[in-house]
Amino acid sequence: MPSSTDPQQSPTTRWLWWALLVLAGAATIGFGYAVSQRVLYPHELEWMEGALADHASRVANGLPLYCEPQPEHVPFLYAPMLFWLGGLGMKLGLDGIIALRLIAITFSVGSALMIGHWVKRETGKVVPGLVAVGLFFAGYGWLAWWYDLARNDSLFVFLCLATSYQLRYGGNLRWLWAGLLATLALLAKQSALMWLPAVGVGALFWNWRVAVRFGLASAVAMGASIGLMHLISDGWSTFYLFEMPSHHGIVGEHKLAYWTRDILPMLPLFVLGVAGFVRSVKQDTGGALYLAAFGAGGIACSWLSRMHVGGFDNVMMYGFAAACVLGPIAASGTSRWMQIVGPATLLLQFVLLALVAWPTQTLLPSEDHRIAHDELKGFVEQQDGPVWIPGHGHIAYRAGKGSGAHGQAIFDLLQILPPGPGGFDLGALADTAKLTYLSERARSALDSFRDHCSAAIRDRRFATIVLEKEGTSPFEALFAIPLLGDDKQPGSADDPYRRQRIPMQKPTALKPLIGFSAHSPYALMRRE
Repeated sequence: MPSSTDPQQSPTTRWLWWALLVLAGAATIGFGYAVSQRVLYPHELEWMEGALADHASRVANGLPLYCEPQPEHVPFLYAPMLFWLGGLGMKLGLDGIIALRLIAITFSVGSALMIGHWVKRETGKVVPGLVAVGLFFAGYGWLAWWYDLARNDSLFVFLCLATSYQLRYGGNLRWLWAGLLATLALLAKQSALMWLPAVGVGALFWNWRVAVRFGLASAVAMGASIGLMHLISDGWSTFYLFEMPSHHGIVGEHKLAYWTRDILPMLPLFVLGVAGFVRSVKQDTGGALYLAAFGAGGIACSWLSRMHVGGFDNVMMYGFAAACVLGPIAASGTSRWMQIVGPATLLLQFVLLALVAWPTQTLLPSEDHRIAHDELKGFVEQQDGPVWIPGHGHIAYRAGKGSGAHGQAIFDLLQILPPGPGGFDLGALADTAKLTYLSERARSALDSFRDHCSAAIRDRRFATIVLEKEGTSPFEALFAIPLLGDDKQPGSADDPYRRQRIPMQKPTALKPLIGFSAHSPYALMRRE
């Protein structure tokens, strides 16, 4: 390592660590540059960013996050922390999408710094910590440029890291502060229940009293938070956060593909972590088992999330963040073979992450992308009433035309329907005899969605509904058949809405850089 305090290291080892520092610095600078180009971009980079900003706007406007589903709002199955923080940002005058991106960037940087500090604390050396910081930033491209998107993953990762670090290195009340941080992690994303229990089990091996107190503090604080939200929302928060996801399916191919494909880009870190555990378990059994449990929890959280329907590349961030702690710690080993193999393996990791980065065309939006969104926003501003755009959130809100439920939130709700063509049986919305297997709350949610949507369409509550030829056109069938009856067909004379083209130069340019392909919009215009 390039330090006068390590005279026993060979010149080769020192040069390897210098090379790692250079790569870490390049990754950090690259991340900073990319973020500076993206953070203030006024339109969606990923297809759900605007919808999450719509959720934050409800907080800013004093409206409930979790309520019965209706055309104006179907809650996502996400915990509320990001929306609370985003709503605060909007109250302070920030635009919704930009407020959420600033939150994501802040906690991504915080995660990198937490990783670096933890590595420095474990190794007693500065350089491995700096390399760990850059290593985390180097994963930005592999993880679909996700670190700065208006999503809750960066917030969640930081809080899980902070919980785990606090439990290991906090003071006399480490168990209390870690329990509170664990509760915040749960309020950031329910996936905390997949990761942090492993951390608690790991703590049993080196201080069982701290582990038990942490478990009790976490259980009490989490239970109180979930219970309070349940009471305030009349039970709807519990439905969206826990009951509704339980009905969602598992993508069978990811059970094995996670281990044979998804994890390969971080395999060097994975191998280093295992090697580090084997090397240190006899010297510091409790500490080694705790770090192993922390890493295993992160990997398991990624795996289980990846198998869940809708699990995208972003969920790999959880295991990767843990590996960015464990890998550099192991690479700093003092054995002769590890002094060469360790940093050389980290070099290989940097190379792999560079090779598997997402295509650069998904990093920065084109001018056509900006123009297409401006054209759609201009069209929405010309409408004479509320506008519902299932495929693109926050456009209607910015245009002063209210907001509507997002297509992904609707899809998540409808996944509790019995199987049918296209994944679920839309006809069951009108045939409630098919829903007897569901809980009363689930049936109430579907009934509410059906009845409120039916009334909204029948009464022409929305001046315009904007759908896409690619992506959300099936919603036209959703409006016309299950909600209004089998005798109604889109475009018929008694249809409450008529189809109209939206003038756009390049309608396909509306497609998000990342996520579901929704573009080429057309309008269902209210018949007067």
